[in-house]
Amino acid sequence: MTAPRLREALDALVVAGAVGALAEVRAGTGSYTMASGVSERGTGAPVDPSGHFRIGSVTKTFTAAAVLQLVGDGRLSLDDTVERWLPGLLGDGAAITVRQLLMHTAGLYNYTDAWAVDGRLDVEVVLSRRSLRIRPEDTVALVEQRGAQFPPGSAVAYNNTGYVLAGMIVEQATGGTYAEHVERRILEPLRLAGTVVRDDDPGLPRPHAHGYLPGPDGPVDVSVFDRSTAWASGGIVSTAHDVNRFFAALLRGELLAPAELEQMLTPTPWTAPGTDSGLGLVRVHLPGGPAVWGKHGGFFGFDTFSFHTRDGARQLTVSITTDTGRSPSTEDVLRHFGFVFGGQG
Repeated sequence: MTAPRLREALDALVVAGAVGALAEVRAGTGSYTMASGVSERGTGAPVDPSGHFRIGSVTKTFTAAAVLQLVGDGRLSLDDTVERWLPGLLGDGAAITVRQLLMHTAGLYNYTDAWAVDGRLDVEVVLSRRSLRIRPEDTVALVEQRGAQFPPGSAVAYNNTGYVLAGMIVEQATGGTYAEHVERRILEPLRLAGTVVRDDDPGLPRPHAHGYLPGPDGPVDVSVFDRSTAWASGGIVSTAHDVNRFFAALLRGELLAPAELEQMLTPTPWTAPGTDSGLGLVRVHLPGGPAVWGKHGGFFGFDTFSFHTRDGARQLTVSITTDTGRSPSTEDVLRHFGFVFGGQG
């Protein structure tokens, strides 16, 4: 029954407003890959279920794993301060720890808030930045200008800035680039041939679906977009197959030693009912089903939802392309796919 229900769930996402949707489901010994909708507006071209997409903040799970690998190596500690690794970069760097960066408790200004007006995405600003190369140092300079949200460790607020700083700390601790570390320690051992960390090419590898933002004269194709603005907080490109393989390896202890994996999966109370966070990922308690671990990530016209049972035996990765500038909620998406995990849906 998995294949028919997967088709039904993907079709429901398109009916709800997605331009296209694809998914890979793994349950026991079975693997199912399917798509719905169109890959490009104005055409009847189907979505290739093996296609590439921008995974957005699912990148944070890769970044957190990279940091924890270095913790396991004895190269750094979660209790190290930002000042220890990036001296003089932040005015409050001596009060902020690596752990707080990964837990969203550092209190720094969230740099993506600069793209919003009254809490809503300013599409004109975003479209004007499609071709801009942004260095991590530029992002930090903006953050310092805007000031802190709250004292470090006193509250929780989702924050992209923390993961840009985490990427910079990976580079300081390794003496190489963030991309080099992720490639050497994650992509190559797991043979994730469809995953791209380097952001020198603003396009997407083929095949891929097209994502859109609402422009003044209709939807604007943003499939070509410089990802340097997101970098270690949201810049990776991948496939559903690769993302599932990554999470299976992570949860089964192939990437981290037991002590570091336990740190990653130790939850911090989160703000959404039924949801709490670890380091770089969240745990969602499904109605009538198990708790699942994973992440949602969005990057201008692309939304990724990747969730998995703790043993990695049941997995779901969904990519949705949109043209509205709005993302569906994790709860809404998982409601369609609850059957994957034995829950409602």
